[in-house]
Amino acid sequence: MINKKKQIILKTIIGLIILLLFNYNSFSRIIANRGDCTFDNGDEKGFSMNYYITEGAGYFLNSYSDMLLFLNKVEMSELNGIDYKELRTIIYKSIENMEKAKDAYYSLKQLAEGTPYNQSVINLLLTFDYDGFQNERGLNSDIFKDVEEFLGKGDVRGLFCQLLSDTDEILFKLYSIKVMVDADVFPELSKLWRVNHAYSETMLFGQFAAEVFYEVTGTTKNECN
Repeated sequence: MINKKKQIILKTIIGLIILLLFNYNSFSRIIANRGDCTFDNGDEKGFSMNYYITEGAGYFLNSYSDMLLFLNKVEMSELNGIDYKELRTIIYKSIENMEKAKDAYYSLKQLAEGTPYNQSVINLLLTFDYDGFQNERGLNSDIFKDVEEFLGKGDVRGLFCQLLSDTDEILFKLYSIKVMVDADVFPELSKLWRVNHAYSETMLFGQFAAEVFYEVTGTTKNECN
């Protein structure tokens, strides 16, 4: 009989997977959404930038849902045994989705480098009350400080670069897990902990940035069409 602790862990993981799989559109609006409003772009460029932001977030979250399923299979292997063929299918899919997220963030970075900022929105970021916002919403202070490090200087391009770097770091961790699974070796728990940590930190980093963008552009909706 499964003990209560494992039942809670299992239900939590399954719940997260369901949320990620069936709320793709709503979740794709979380990571760095409205960041395109900080650029002085025409309709075509604005659409492309928003597209890459949404595409990157969608593939990132699909990859995370794959990894949560992978963790579920590892957790339940104590009861059901380990199926390396199934694990390989899941980790390959997680890597494929993260590779697509990386491509989208690379395209976003390239487009942002060739597009001037919307200075009126940048000025709002420069004067934004980050400490008050963080305290009011109870956001993780360490991760929010990383967001503030970029947006407090109006460096939205740097924030996009950080998202690209984070996906690259996660891919490195995923490939290290893949090597073990390909060899029918039970994945090291420390590697699983670290990749889950990287996913969650990157997701919160992108979400906190989106919250700031929404707060700033929500007060001047004409700045973001």
